[in-house]
Amino acid sequence: MSTKFSKKQLVFPTIVFVTLMSVVLMLSNLSLKGHKEVLKKEIEINGRLRFQEFLSSGQNNVVALENLKERIEMTHGKYFEYWEEDARLILKQNPSFKFVQWIDSSMIIKKVMPLEGNEAVIDLDISNLNRKEEWMHHIRDSSTNITSWMPLTQGGVSFLVDVPVFFGDRFQGTITAGMDFSVPFNDLASEMKHYAIEMMDDKGTIFYRFNQPDPSSFPAGLVFQDTYEVDELDGQSWTFFLMPKEVDILRERRKEVYSDLVFGILLSLLTSSLIYFYRSSRNENERYKDLNLKLSDANDRLREERIRAEKASKAKTEFVSNMSHEIRTPLNAIIGFIEVLKAAKLDRELMECLSLMDLSSKKLLLLINDILEIDKIESGQIDFRNDVFSPAKEIVNIISIYRPSMEAKGLRLDINLRAREKYYVVGDMGKYGQILTNLIRNALKFTERGGVGIDYTEEVTDHSLHLQISIRDSGIGIPGTKLKTIFERFTQIDSGISKRHEGSGLGLYITYLLIELMEGQIEVKSVENEGTEFLITLKFPLSEVIEKNNQPDPDTIDLSGYKVLIVDDNKINVMVLKKTMDNFGIDSYWVGDGRQAVEAVAANDYDLIFMDIHMPEMDGFEATREIRKTNKEIIIIGFSADVTKETIQDAKDVGMNDYLTKPISFDKLKQNLFNYLVVGFS
Repeated sequence: MSTKFSKKQLVFPTIVFVTLMSVVLMLSNLSLKGHKEVLKKEIEINGRLRFQEFLSSGQNNVVALENLKERIEMTHGKYFEYWEEDARLILKQNPSFKFVQWIDSSMIIKKVMPLEGNEAVIDLDISNLNRKEEWMHHIRDSSTNITSWMPLTQGGVSFLVDVPVFFGDRFQGTITAGMDFSVPFNDLASEMKHYAIEMMDDKGTIFYRFNQPDPSSFPAGLVFQDTYEVDELDGQSWTFFLMPKEVDILRERRKEVYSDLVFGILLSLLTSSLIYFYRSSRNENERYKDLNLKLSDANDRLREERIRAEKASKAKTEFVSNMSHEIRTPLNAIIGFIEVLKAAKLDRELMECLSLMDLSSKKLLLLINDILEIDKIESGQIDFRNDVFSPAKEIVNIISIYRPSMEAKGLRLDINLRAREKYYVVGDMGKYGQILTNLIRNALKFTERGGVGIDYTEEVTDHSLHLQISIRDSGIGIPGTKLKTIFERFTQIDSGISKRHEGSGLGLYITYLLIELMEGQIEVKSVENEGTEFLITLKFPLSEVIEKNNQPDPDTIDLSGYKVLIVDDNKINVMVLKKTMDNFGIDSYWVGDGRQAVEAVAANDYDLIFMDIHMPEMDGFEATREIRKTNKEIIIIGFSADVTKETIQDAKDVGMNDYLTKPISFDKLKQNLFNYLVVGFS
């Protein structure tokens, strides 16, 4: 079957074809002329980018030495005993370093890492070498010295980097390293298959080459050249060259232009053919326009829903924070009065009632803390501290807290701690303790007979402490149908009206989230009516120092004679705090707002101020600012039921020494007062 085309149908596509061919030929000619300029631009851009990367790589290696110097100086030489370990770590982490050595103030090389292959430099007197003056020059200037590319006494060539170390009000020596940047430079250049690189030092010595460069073979504009002053004191500079790998690189570009020309011809032919079908496709285009409009409307509605959801999330966070503050304020008074009454001499029956009140109030506080913890985690506002602590000691402390409760229930406690040494790590001790507390408390709550077993194992790998902790019980167990849901919030095994065990169903959910954020793992095995085992694995970096706990027993602390100003508009909270101060032997005074606090501090001498945040007339932040204008020494501690991260940070920003949240236990409050009033923490 044949198809006849009318002249009217062919005229417009033919005109388009001729026009496009003319444009393609013109662009091809322009492209041939412009490729050289494009190549120049590419070389210029790549040269500048790679030049900065090479410099940053070299500078980062030098910074490793300067960081070691700062640690030694900050500790007034005490850190010097870890010199060999740090040197070994630097050599391991930075392939640019060939060796690290210590040259003392008498210009004698005393130490070198690694020793093997570098024995020849031990006890070498560098005053006999040509670089003596350069070395002394930088000592007088207290600046880092980078030599030219030079031969070494023990063989080979490298740059020598001298970092002078001062402590005890005098020069002690230099941390000196031999450096060859070939490895990191090769890593940076590995993706530059079409380029060649050359670098030379201030004396014109070539110390690095990639892809066999030859700058003299290229015309002007095809070689990028830049210079960087690596040693300002001595005026030493490195010169960097970047050029194409192939001398006749434009030949490849011409092939590309010809390929583009063929493609342009085919594209012109295809475009002309497509135009013929344009009118028949117009209706489809209109339909697509309608669909695009509908899609745009859907996107707008989706955007509005997202904004509405964000507002709802923000409102939820504000509601949780406000409710926490409003609940904590009266709860602070309740717990405070309970603490006051516990110190009084009451008969046994009243003391039992008081203990039940104490237990109930602390359960309520625990529930509030759990809700806040979940809100922080889910909103991404949770922070992790860097405490120095022993995980093995911490688990022993937590077990000692729950041991009396287990004994009171007649439960057996089996403990197996496989810790060969007392390792100290860096991590959030509070979050670690919260995980263990939730799991041990859970085992205690759901176990009526038998016992609880705790296994602890630690192992050092790659300068990290790997922990594996098993907490098992002989309690009610978890049905197989609920095993996959126990880590969901508000989920309990015995839910419903007739449940026998108290709890909000938040503990395991928080535990799961914390372990996940700490990049650990938690597993659970359980058989109904036989028991449950939780197995957790965590990893912490080892600490270089051991934290010493010299905290005294709260019962031995004597705070009598100190003067404290209480700034709070809530008279009940004031009454609790004043009675607490009376029990501590502290003279306490009270004002009801920030303005009165400023006037009281100006007229009297106080040792410490408890400053509430939310008050009429003048809030705690403004009052602190005013006091700090005239009194920088007085201790100001924020004391509020507002536990939001922003409020705590604002308190420290305006000049408060610390921030305590209501409610707080007597012992913890007494310990904090001891630290500030007696020890003198700031």
